[in-house]
Amino acid sequence: MSFHFTRIIALTSALLFLYPACIRAQDVASEKTDSSALKPEKKVKIFAVPLLFYSYDTRWGAGAGGILTFPGKPLRSSITISTAFTQREQILLFFPFQWYSGNGKWRAYGELGWFRYFYQYFGIGNTYSNQFAEPYTAQYPRLRLTLARNLNAKQLVGLRLQFDDFTMIKVQEGGEIDQKLLTGSEGGRMSSAGAVWLYDSRDNQFFPHKGAFVELSAFAGNQSIGSHFKHLRLSADAARYFPIGKKQVLVLHGALQFSAGDIPFFLLPQLGGPRRLRGYPDGKFRDLHSALLQSEFRFPLFWRFKGVGFLATGAVFGRKNEAVRLRPNAGAGLRFEFDRTQHLHLRLDYGFGLGKNNNSFYLTIGEAF
Repeated sequence: MSFHFTRIIALTSALLFLYPACIRAQDVASEKTDSSALKPEKKVKIFAVPLLFYSYDTRWGAGAGGILTFPGKPLRSSITISTAFTQREQILLFFPFQWYSGNGKWRAYGELGWFRYFYQYFGIGNTYSNQFAEPYTAQYPRLRLTLARNLNAKQLVGLRLQFDDFTMIKVQEGGEIDQKLLTGSEGGRMSSAGAVWLYDSRDNQFFPHKGAFVELSAFAGNQSIGSHFKHLRLSADAARYFPIGKKQVLVLHGALQFSAGDIPFFLLPQLGGPRRLRGYPDGKFRDLHSALLQSEFRFPLFWRFKGVGFLATGAVFGRKNEAVRLRPNAGAGLRFEFDRTQHLHLRLDYGFGLGKNNNSFYLTIGEAF
């Protein structure tokens, strides 16, 4: 199927989802002079839409999505609902959530899901050729949960739990997974627990113009908490937003991940996809450790449309006697602000990297960082 037809299907589905949000954003803007609009919302609300999509990995897919929001003072807790089934017999059920306590001091956020999905394994480290790819299908439940408490207006500290239980459904005959050459070739359960610290001085969560965001985490797993793999992971993620003039923004983003122990190949630190090294396929590069540096320049175009240009480089490493290789990428994108109250955007990016087939379009909601 041609690229253009694929993107038309995706864009049609996105607009179907976003149109009611656009109308609601206009309603909120028109209510600003009404004092009743400033009172906390006391009703439970739900919004749902059908979904239709096509991609190489999924072929045709259909499902439903929606969001359930609960009363808050002033922050509203919410559960997002996403379900889909594809021609490749893939099943996606996932429920991102966020909860805020009545006094605003506590929050919990994460995701609960169940997946049956088609993946590609591109090798571990830096010695594989650009053409190497090994498909496999896996199914697994997933839990991501962070419970945090405000230390002050900009800092939070809390506990984080992660759980995945992989079952391999189909692998390529004679491949590395089939030959059991990799940790996790037969699937397995990986559960971990640890601590997280966050610093957030951004002026807006969804499209910041100034401020910074930093997240540091450390977590580990072993048999005592039900993991089949004994492991340790440390991560640091930071972004700084620099206003240029009245409406332009320069963003710098860096991320480091270090791991040790028996890490299954499907959960190793990796680069590639819609957020880290756009253009390279999901999981194109993976190893025990990863490092990433990204920059993005954001600027207004007209009406609700905005443009971006981005540059990045990253590397994975950790194998013995293996040289580190930098993987550069670049690209440009278009934004449409469908919610002017919260500055939520529809994001269309085109990224490209070195080598054949390392280029891709991305259509989604929210910024890469």
